[in-house]
Amino acid sequence: MNDKGTVQGPRVLFVSKPIAPPWHDGSKNLVRDVASHLTSARPTVMTLPGTAPLSPRVTMDPVYAVAGSFAPGLAANARVLRRLCFGDPLDLWHFVFAPNPASSSAARIARQTRRLTGFRGPVVQTIASAPREFEGIGRWIFGDKVIVLSEWMRGRLLASGLDASRLVVIPPCAAAPEPPSAERRAAARKLIDADGPVLLYPGDYEVSRGAQTVAEAATALLEGIPDATLVFACRPKTPRAHEARRVLEAALLQSGVAERVRHVGEVNDMAALMAESALVLFPVDDLYGKVDVPLVLLEALALGIPMVLASEGPLEAVSTARFSEPGDAAALAETALDLYRSPEQMSAQREAGRALHAGRFAPPVVAAEYDALYASLAS
Repeated sequence: MNDKGTVQGPRVLFVSKPIAPPWHDGSKNLVRDVASHLTSARPTVMTLPGTAPLSPRVTMDPVYAVAGSFAPGLAANARVLRRLCFGDPLDLWHFVFAPNPASSSAARIARQTRRLTGFRGPVVQTIASAPREFEGIGRWIFGDKVIVLSEWMRGRLLASGLDASRLVVIPPCAAAPEPPSAERRAAARKLIDADGPVLLYPGDYEVSRGAQTVAEAATALLEGIPDATLVFACRPKTPRAHEARRVLEAALLQSGVAERVRHVGEVNDMAALMAESALVLFPVDDLYGKVDVPLVLLEALALGIPMVLASEGPLEAVSTARFSEPGDAAALAETALDLYRSPEQMSAQREAGRALHAGRFAPPVVAAEYDALYASLAS
């Protein structure tokens, strides 16, 4: 108990990428938001020296020396392994990363090493993003409990042979952005140099068919909404992004709509750009390297932005959206135009999206599910 007589939950060590700015990585943001909103469990997160505390209840452990990239290097992984093998093990370990040979092997080594010194704490593993392929994925699953972020991911793991009793579905979360001010919204308009409705694609150029599908739908979309501007807000994550963008721009130029399309790259104020958008288009069929429901979509939900998403995948967790078949540009355009032309549907999706975010994807709601899981494992 603490000094107020409240029963304290288990001490949880989160094992993840460094929990420190910049906050543009879905798995880092997940750890940050869950740890910050736990009310019973006592979290410790791995971070960088000098990082500001997330909250008074979160212990900041400066395991990492530098922020690194999206995939920590050998030196960073070695520091994590040393912390696991020789530091205070606390009561429970929670690993948050995409399953991969290096990280999963290191986790097993650390667990076996600590068993020799008496640590018997449970281990939780979150599948933070989809692997390249699911064949043989069981080799990299080591948690006593395995948290997946969507029913779609649960189904994929069950089909790969994992025991259903180990799997727990807890969705990702994101705090609702502050409603952007008029000044921020005006800056977003200046960035895209457009006055009419904005159709926003906030995905990537190179990993999925999402950008290509939106580009192929561009003519129908812009003919159907004559004063609209189509905006690609794509942060380049790999070297292939620049060539993929070049090919896309050439196709849009050939189709005659390039002057009504903007490519703005990484956006400093995505919330303001989304607030100025009539629709978010996200027909993404490959979420490799992203959480099952990406941060940008959770924030769009909270802001009440209507969306058209790819069906047949984890994005169906956003049940208030409209859906089109992956890779089908005609279906994307038809669905988006049908939604846009119906003020009733647009209004209903805005209200339903905000309610879905508040009831399912808000950090306090999701953190409560983690608190309950930790308590059940500790008992």
